[in-house]
Amino acid sequence: MAEDIVNKITKYLRNDHIFRRLGLKDIHQVRYLAQGEYNRNFLIIDSSGRQLVFRMNYGSQINVKRQARYEFNALKILSRTRHTPMPIFLDDNKKIFNHDILIEQFLPGQSLNYSTDLYKAAEIFASIHSLKLSSEQQQSLISEDNLCFDRISEAKILLDPVYQTNKLSDEQKQIVFDLLDWCLSNNQDAYFSTQSKCMVNTEVNSSNFLITDNYGWLIDWEKTVYSNAVQDLTQFMAETTTLFRSSKIISNEDRILFIKKYAELTDQSSEKLFQNIQHYMPFLLLRALSWCAMLVTTYEDKPIKNPNIYHKCRDFLNPKFSLPLLKKYGVNA
Repeated sequence: MAEDIVNKITKYLRNDHIFRRLGLKDIHQVRYLAQGEYNRNFLIIDSSGRQLVFRMNYGSQINVKRQARYEFNALKILSRTRHTPMPIFLDDNKKIFNHDILIEQFLPGQSLNYSTDLYKAAEIFASIHSLKLSSEQQQSLISEDNLCFDRISEAKILLDPVYQTNKLSDEQKQIVFDLLDWCLSNNQDAYFSTQSKCMVNTEVNSSNFLITDNYGWLIDWEKTVYSNAVQDLTQFMAETTTLFRSSKIISNEDRILFIKKYAELTDQSSEKLFQNIQHYMPFLLLRALSWCAMLVTTYEDKPIKNPNIYHKCRDFLNPKFSLPLLKKYGVNA
């Protein structure tokens, strides 16, 4: 199957129109690179050594009809930050593939290391969150005016298949449903209502960063929205993120250093940023645990299966993990 896809991509790229648009020399290699739940990525290398990412989209997590186009346009806006991939080519007519195609710049680097790269992450976030958008650019993005209620609404959709499932225990389901009830009773939208908004990535796990010795980028912008920066900052430090692709929990000392650096770069109060994180964390965890419950419930129906993600979701839904985590952030679910 993988070989068939590689051969099809190679043939596709050799189409005269696409070949000229991409400015490629002869194709040297096409190989599998990585995949998530909704995208499969391949590396293109031409005879000159130029490298591009060929990204095949299999669906939308944010319910947009033209998912690759949404991400392509977001990357165009973000290009001024120089901390995101440059979008190069979009094909969403589905004449050759049954999936939207996005081709973007290949970037060097390794996944973020929470022990050594926190300052680089702060610099990346500061650059992206400080980007000024025109009204037209803002309107091209999904805008969240009530980010806590939006997490509640999102959780309700994610949990819809969970109510009747036998793939989770009654206790596991009840923990998530109780968290949903807690968030409904403790909505914090009034607190955030007067704060400014910016482009946020919403998927800031360590593998979505590419870090070199002296620079860094944030990739995978399929779920970007126009919202409060607290979304990225909270998710970046949450245990459900740091443990998703690594075995690291960020210490309180490192949290303070990270937020102080970000506050300095964005000219904000670190105290206010910590207050924002404390107010938003339960809603971030609601989204994370609801998504895990949905994935475990519907895993067999997924177009792309990732066993590592599946097992990590099961770990997060274990009451021995979820209950102490929620209690840590003031939720007695």
